[in-house]
Amino acid sequence: MSASRPLVTLAAGALVLALSACGLSDDGAAADTPGEQVLRIALADPEASLSVQDYTTSSFTVLDQVFEPLVRYTADGSFAPALAESFEVSPDGLTMTFALREGVTFTDGTPFDAEVARTDLLRWVEDPDNSFLGLTGVTESIEATDEATITWRLSQPYHSALNELALTRPVRFTSPEAAGEPVGTGPYRVESLDEQQIVLVRNDDWWGGTPSLDRVEFAVIPDAAARVAALQAGEVDVIGGEYTAPLALEEAAALEQADGIEVLTTESTTNLLLTVNADTGNPALADPAVRRVMDLAVDRPGIAEGLFEGRATAATTVFPANVPYGPDPEAATAADPAAAEELLEQAGWTGDGVRSKDGVPLELDLVLDPGLLPQATSLSQAVADQLGDVGFEVTITPLDSTAYGTTVSARDFDLRFYNTYGAPYDPYSTLTANFRSVQEGHLFASPELDAQIPAALAAPDEESRQAAFDATWTTLEEQTAAVPLVQLPRQWAIRDTVEGFELGATEYDLPLSDVTVSG
Repeated sequence: MSASRPLVTLAAGALVLALSACGLSDDGAAADTPGEQVLRIALADPEASLSVQDYTTSSFTVLDQVFEPLVRYTADGSFAPALAESFEVSPDGLTMTFALREGVTFTDGTPFDAEVARTDLLRWVEDPDNSFLGLTGVTESIEATDEATITWRLSQPYHSALNELALTRPVRFTSPEAAGEPVGTGPYRVESLDEQQIVLVRNDDWWGGTPSLDRVEFAVIPDAAARVAALQAGEVDVIGGEYTAPLALEEAAALEQADGIEVLTTESTTNLLLTVNADTGNPALADPAVRRVMDLAVDRPGIAEGLFEGRATAATTVFPANVPYGPDPEAATAADPAAAEELLEQAGWTGDGVRSKDGVPLELDLVLDPGLLPQATSLSQAVADQLGDVGFEVTITPLDSTAYGTTVSARDFDLRFYNTYGAPYDPYSTLTANFRSVQEGHLFASPELDAQIPAALAAPDEESRQAAFDATWTTLEEQTAAVPLVQLPRQWAIRDTVEGFELGATEYDLPLSDVTVSG
């Protein structure tokens, strides 16, 4: 199983889940009742199911309303209680103790207790498909010490354990009686699900209090321009979010000038990278000088200003500075083609036009999913042109999402674009899933990274942990494990009738329990 997050399986036909015991209905969304509080949110892709137990659902903000974790990641990088009322990590880092909230039930009435929690935790910890999560490799035991206490013992310290427990999938809890249906403990429960919309209704028995909204309706609108038009027409109240209904930078700029609409923007914790497949068999990519030249030849400030209209920040490190233990990036500078050409000459890549070495031309294939982001096509052409200026020949191969996934899984490419995961995953999950040789489908690996990444995750104290991460950042840069491009902002747009709407701590969650809609 790849650790890639956005995998999704679409329904071939309309699918409505129906299970009266779980509080689900098959009659779709009813017309709004006068006085009802209903929030309408655009959703880019339909969902065939809603599950945190596999990787078929990518609408993380929908899942966040239904399913809950033991702990939640907060904006400052700390953790807040969720289904665990309190939690403690032993001084040696080998034991985690979680005191569960008492009186919590799933929306089908099943009690949530320590034995239910233990069984659900073991479900994903023991599943080989989840091996990219470090907890799966260091867990010695998970015990229900009493009805409201979980004791989790590790074979070695693992600093990012709480980060992994704050993820949406596969770690959040599903009712043991759900029989595959979407039944959690969250503030909302699923009323209906089909290819046109997902309707959630308030969970009146939620342990956190009574949510202010009666219903949350996610309307499936695949076309980005149509989503903007729906917002302006008042057909939806909210658009945006990387995993909900992405809002293009130029669309956000236009909406900022529109009456009755507010655009919410904040710094993200993700970087967009140009990644290399050093395992492709192409000798050029095995040459560290070639990878370094790519880094010198790409004009990050020009891309950030020109293609992204100044709303993105040029990136110079694989991770942005705002992830825990993050690097200290230098200011981005323009491309240096003269230095790039000189380095290629020194490394033996010579000739006019397309350079070559020992009869091997400097030719690379960049595979592209145009749906990655609105600027994907223009970005790929800009990168190809800039590399072409110093002696590369880059062929751009656009593919639909299915063919792209197949090609990437087969490792049949030289270059591709890639977004780091962001909070609460990073830097831990992007590192472990993508920069170690033991992980299938990794982006780049080396003996140095294979040693440094586990050392950083197992470091026993803050000082040694920061030093270990700093060593990792140095290696990523020195080996040009990837070419950083830009740090994109988080963007949402809401109608002015929506009150109390705030961005979650990450792009994977969205707090809606205190939101109201007027008018």
